[in-house]
Amino acid sequence: DEMFSFKYSPGKLRGNQYKSMMSKEELEEEQRVQREQLAAIFRLMKEKSDTFGEMSEGDMKEQLRLYDI
Repeated sequence: DEMFSFKYSPGKLRGNQYKSMMSKEELEEEQRVQREQLAAIFRLMKEKSDTFGEMSEGDMKEQLRLYDI
């Protein structure tokens, strides 16, 4: 019997795979688009705080860390 041990980390493997396949310019563009999308999501959450609850930027960053973003 062999024991297999691994740490499941959502998004990390996929993130590393796409980073290695992209040029520097593509990676910079991907990061720019990602920042814009996250900013739009944060604005929406602030505008709809009755739906999403009160969330600070720090709270959101903490949540994003769970997904290696």
